[in-house]
Amino acid sequence: MVTATARAIRRALGVVAGVAVVAAGLCLGLAIHYWIAWPAAVRQAGSFAFPLAVIALWFAPGLGRRARRAVALAGIATLCMAFFSTEPIEQDWVALQQHNPTAVIDGDRVTIRNFRDALHQPGEASVPRWTTATFDLSTLTGADLIIQPFGSMKALAHVMLSFGFADGRHVVVSIEARQAKGVSFDAVAGFFRRDPIYPEIGSERDLIWNRLARTPPDEVQIFPIHRDAAAIRLYFERILAFINRVDARPIFYSTLRESCMTTLMNLAPESFAEVPWHDIRRWIPGYSLSLFQQLGLVDDGMSPEEMARAHGLRDGVRSPEEFPSDAAWSGYLRAKLPVSAAGAVRPLNVN
Repeated sequence: MVTATARAIRRALGVVAGVAVVAAGLCLGLAIHYWIAWPAAVRQAGSFAFPLAVIALWFAPGLGRRARRAVALAGIATLCMAFFSTEPIEQDWVALQQHNPTAVIDGDRVTIRNFRDALHQPGEASVPRWTTATFDLSTLTGADLIIQPFGSMKALAHVMLSFGFADGRHVVVSIEARQAKGVSFDAVAGFFRRDPIYPEIGSERDLIWNRLARTPPDEVQIFPIHRDAAAIRLYFERILAFINRVDARPIFYSTLRESCMTTLMNLAPESFAEVPWHDIRRWIPGYSLSLFQQLGLVDDGMSPEEMARAHGLRDGVRSPEEFPSDAAWSGYLRAKLPVSAAGAVRPLNVN
C-alpha cells in the first residue's frame, strides 16, 4: 500500500518535473527565436509553437499521458542537443567587424594584423580602415581601464582596456558581440548563442573616438591600472592568444560567461586577484569600478561615483583629425584628465 508520505513525495516530484518542463519549453522557445537561422516569421511562430506543444503534451489529461510526456521530453532533448552542439557560422558582417584580428609574437615584437583604425565623423557613417601594426612589448608602459556607461541605468556599461607603449601609441581591446548586417545588439540574444564573440583591437582614435563622436556623445571614463610591467605584459599576451584562438575557432558571445567584462576577467593574470563567482560586480559591468577599486587595480581615494565624474570625458573633446598622430591624440585625452589618470602607471608590488 502506498503511504501518505510516498504520495506526497510523488506529488512534489510531479510538480518539480512540471515546472522544469515549462521552464525548458519557454527557454527553448526563446532559443528558437534568437538562435535558429530561419526566416523571422518562421522563428517567431516556432518560438510560440514549441513551448505550447510541450506544455500541452505534458499536462493534457486523458489516455496516453506517458507516451505524450515521452514525446515532450524527446523534443526538449533533441533541441537541447542541437542548441549546445551548434557553432558560429560565417555571415555578412557589419563593416566595422568585417575582419578578425590576429597577432604574431616574436620575442618582444608583436605584429597585429587587421588592427582597426577607422575614421569617425559625427553624423556620418564610419569609414573602416584595417592595418598591420607592430609594437615592442619591452616598451609596454601600462594599461588603462575604459568604462563606457549606457544612459542613466547604473548597471549598464561597456568595459575595454587600453595598453600603452613608450612611443605614445595605445592598443585598445574591446570584447563585442559580432553583428551581421541588419542585426543590432541584443543582450537577451547573448543568452541564446546568436552572435559570435568579436575581440575588437585597434587604436584609441578609433575605438574611443567612435563613442565620443556619436550624437549625442557617449561618456568615456579612463582609469590607470596599478600593476607592474610584467603583469601588464602577461595580461596583454593572454589577450593576444585569445584573439588567435577565436580566429581559429569562433565561439559565441555570452551575456554571462563571455562578455565585455567576463572575458577580460577570465583572461586576467592571477596577480590581478581572483574575483569570486558570486560577486555580482564580476558579471555586471556597470558596477565594476568599485570592484576594481577594492582589488587595488585603480585609485580608491574617492567613491566610485566621484571617480567616474573626475575621470569622465564626453563633451568638448577635439577630433583626432586635428592631431598629427594617434599618439598625439591619446596624449591630449589624458591631459584632460586628473593628474593621477594622465601620469605614468604607479606599479604595485605583486605577490
